[in-house]
Amino acid sequence: DRYTHCAASNETRAIFSGGVAPARCNVMDYITIATQANAIDFGDLTNIAGDNAGVSNGPRGVFQLGYAGPPVSNRIDYITIASAGNATDFGDLTYGRNRSGSCSNGHGGL
Repeated sequence: DRYTHCAASNETRAIFSGGVAPARCNVMDYITIATQANAIDFGDLTNIAGDNAGVSNGPRGVFQLGYAGPPVSNRIDYITIASAGNATDFGDLTYGRNRSGSCSNGHGGL
């Protein structure tokens, strides 16, 4: 049971990342949207964090890591949704944030 995690998806998969279960974690797992089944391990974020935000443009998912506790993280990770594996460092926000909102127009965004 994990909470304060976030998700990114394409037409086929949804990836859930980070959160608290009961401690902050770096776990990512996924489901295949067309198939009713339990989640499967996808890989790990680059750091533990809860209160994250996630977006995707279809091929790529991007996660802003929130509260790593303390401090609040400024880290951004990315994944390729079609292939399971660990996240890669995308870069940093100008300052740490948590409980952020996220949005995408299908062409990326955070």
